[in-house]
Amino acid sequence: MKFWNNFKSGCANLSPNCQDASRAQSEALDHPLPPSKKVGLWLHLRICKWCCRYGHQIRFLRTAAHEHHDELTDAAPYKLSPAARERIKEKLKSEK
Repeated sequence: MKFWNNFKSGCANLSPNCQDASRAQSEALDHPLPPSKKVGLWLHLRICKWCCRYGHQIRFLRTAAHEHHDELTDAAPYKLSPAARERIKEKLKSEK
């Protein structure tokens, strides 16, 4: 039992808190982490389902953004008809 308590406290010292873990996951998307940070993050992700979920989400968003880069930079087309746009302009002018 003593061994297990020592092991858990040792892991807690290595493992970052959730805020640091989320920052490390974002950092890891851009460049490799130092080994000590990598081990600490790995330990944290083994015990924290929320940070693990966050990591999946940011990787998904990054992949989606890279796959649809052209769509993100294009301006959104107008969806309103010219008549509807004109009605909105008139309404805004009348409220001034």
